[in-house]
Amino acid sequence: MGYKKLDEVMELLTDELDGFNKSLVRLERLTQNTDNLKIKPDTTEIERLLREHLNSEKANNSRLDESVRGITEKISKAILVPKVQVWLHYSIWITSLIIIGYLAFKVSRIDDLKEKAFAEGEQEVISNLKGYFDQNPEHYESYRKWIKEKDSVPKKQ
Repeated sequence: MGYKKLDEVMELLTDELDGFNKSLVRLERLTQNTDNLKIKPDTTEIERLLREHLNSEKANNSRLDESVRGITEKISKAILVPKVQVWLHYSIWITSLIIIGYLAFKVSRIDDLKEKAFAEGEQEVISNLKGYFDQNPEHYESYRKWIKEKDSVPKKQ
């Protein structure tokens, strides 16, 4: 029984060796074909693609440079105002508006104040005159005569 198996294994090995030899012959033929083939390395297409890519990158970089220059100019012209200064500015405006409103209110009441002051002054003059005439009754009599004469004189037109 051992020989049968050994024969089978030997047969398989010979079949494999034959297949291997045939593959070797085919490989030799293919290598002979490739040896006769002369390949010239041509990189012109790759170089063209690289040049196009380089040109597009240069254009992108120049656009980016222009944008950065524009932003730099805008930033250099920009004026930053601190928040404290802004609040101070607004508070001055509001205070000014309140003062202007208060003064306008006071000015609008000037006529009332004039009338009140006139009435108070008139009352004060009357009370002063009354006190004076009470102290000097003869002056009061001459004053009454003067008033009568004044009323009797016709007004010139």
